Amino acid sequence: MIKFKLLRSGLSLLLLSFLGCSGPQATNNRFSDLTADVVFYNGIVYTLNDSMPLVQGFAVSRGKILAMGSNEEVQGIRATQHVDLNGKSVYPGFYDAHCHFYGYAIDRRKIWLTGTNSFSDILDTLVLHKDRLFMGWLFGRGWDQNDWADKSYPDRRQLDSLFPDVPVFLLRIDGHAALVNSKALSMCGIHADTRVEGGRVEVKNGRATGLLIDNAVDLVKKRIPAPGRQLETEALLEAQDLCFAVGLTSLVDAGLEPSTIELIDSLQQAGALKMRVNAMVSYSPKNLSLYKSRGRYRTERLHVCSFKLYADGA
Repeated sequence: MIKFKLLRSGLSLLLLSFLGCSGPQATNNRFSDLTADVVFYNGIVYTLNDSMPLVQGFAVSRGKILAMGSNEEVQGIRATQHVDLNGKSVYPGFYDAHCHFYGYAIDRRKIWLTGTNSFSDILDTLVLHKDRLFMGWLFGRGWDQNDWADKSYPDRRQLDSLFPDVPVFLLRIDGHAALVNSKALSMCGIHADTRVEGGRVEVKNGRATGLLIDNAVDLVKKRIPAPGRQLETEALLEAQDLCFAVGLTSLVDAGLEPSTIELIDSLQQAGALKMRVNAMVSYSPKNLSLYKSRGRYRTERLHVCSFKLYADGA
């Protein structure tokens, strides 16, 4: 099943479902006996059907494509509403083959740090949003020292000065490094002698700088309380609206815990989450055992049939 999205100047106006590509194809107004909810006509509709790649209009019944064809053919269909597309284009919904939809949804609740030109920019942003805590932490994401004039990794000293009593966790844009302050290090029992397989606690002159690499990030990340179901639900639905607005209707979410997959499933079953999700399970012996017993899982909008694992720490 392929999603359709009507776009105008980059903004979405309509979300429809297209059931297959072998539905009724009109010739000589053979659709005149059909009844639909809405008929769209006078457009440029890309079908991805090789035998009929472009049509002018289509009819929709109960959220699915009932028929496609020329203006004359589709306008002969009885419908509650007829919509003139005025020559605009309708495209199949876009599909992202590797993304982090859930992560994007939750990260929007954090302080976003992309586009900063220096570590000083980050500090200014954190001060501006110092009351915007995520589960009791000052949580930012998106910095990239390669965008700065000084491309060296930052140090925790200034964070300690500005935020001595609030734990700070600043995740790099790729998720493979983080900068934390002394409060966070202390809460998590991290010091200059801490060792972690597949990661590193950065040390200079015998002191932990606050920079954590790869698996060392998890030493802190796992200590941040998980968001509750209400926040997760609100975040997912807001993220869905933003994705639909630019035509993204199907995706692979690369690495989810079973509880998150179950939440997505429940929201889809309730009709609230319409995004189609191919969910890769985050690998762990526990998750492997769980899904070996469950087997593949497939509904109209959710497919669970693979794991995501790391082979080299990154």
